[in-house]
Amino acid sequence: MDLGDTRLARRKFLATPLMAASAMAFGVGPARAQEKATLLAKSVQKVPTAPDDEAWAGADILSVPLAPQAVVKPRVYEAGVTELTLRALYDGEMLALLFEWGDALANTELAGVADFRDAVAVEFPADPAHGIPYFAMGEPGKPVTIYQWKADWQYGHDHDVTQRHPDMIADWYPYSGRPAGEIAGLGDYTEDQVYLTSAAAGSPLSDMALQARTPVEKLSAEGFGTLTPVDEAAQDGAGNGAPADDRWKVVLTVPRQQGGFAFEPGMTVPMAFAVWDGARLERGGEKAVSTWYFVSLEQPVSNALYWAPIAAVAGVLAAQLGGLRFLKGRAEVEGSGKDEGQG
Repeated sequence: MDLGDTRLARRKFLATPLMAASAMAFGVGPARAQEKATLLAKSVQKVPTAPDDEAWAGADILSVPLAPQAVVKPRVYEAGVTELTLRALYDGEMLALLFEWGDALANTELAGVADFRDAVAVEFPADPAHGIPYFAMGEPGKPVTIYQWKADWQYGHDHDVTQRHPDMIADWYPYSGRPAGEIAGLGDYTEDQVYLTSAAAGSPLSDMALQARTPVEKLSAEGFGTLTPVDEAAQDGAGNGAPADDRWKVVLTVPRQQGGFAFEPGMTVPMAFAVWDGARLERGGEKAVSTWYFVSLEQPVSNALYWAPIAAVAGVLAAQLGGLRFLKGRAEVEGSGKDEGQG
């Protein structure tokens, strides 16, 4: 095989919805490769932000098999979530994704060192025009954009460490504004964060203002070990999750206008997904993942397409009526001329 054939084979490999080699590495069987791999995002006036909004009933549905992330450390060999159901809708500015998956225990707080959150993420190429990168965190020169919804970012304000451990004894926490004997929380350090090294370093994981604004973090990556949050000003994701009946339903909304491209009607974009089950201590690279699937933005049918045939028929009728009037008028003129000649 020459270089040209190699490049062609690689393009075909990367363009396959469930790439064979990677699917084998993640334990995705060949039977799943024959299933539906493209989701149609329909156009709506305004995308819904609530998981139980009636607008989702008319959305296309895609079932996505998930497998343990077993390619790089830290690996898992048995994932807590094995399948994800996805819907998509879009309006003039936003693309909304509705995720559903089974989870008997909603992990919504990080009140102890052994607590881990439930979460879901979507990944797509930072610029699809540059080709499809490796689905697992992208590759050098082909970055990916990632939006991750975090359960504790949405529900963390409802919990406090004293609820978990009501008999805790605390010393004085300086600069927190709390008196001696009261336990300070992250939100108490609104000004001086000298004792909050993560917040002082600018980590979004300790950015209470960001977490109060959105439960979704936007990140970028160009391969394993390169995951980086974008600047706070560029954190433009939104989300809304609700646990019910041993399931999570999460709406994740992203702007159609991205830094390197825009989600346009008629466009098909590769997307990959990941889910973390906090009850199974999943975090970081320990997660359930998918390979590339595809989301196509429906091309809305213009009203002109409906009215065009009617207008065409009306035009033909108008032309025929006009022709008949012309012929009738001409006949009347000719008839009048003959009468005058005879007179």
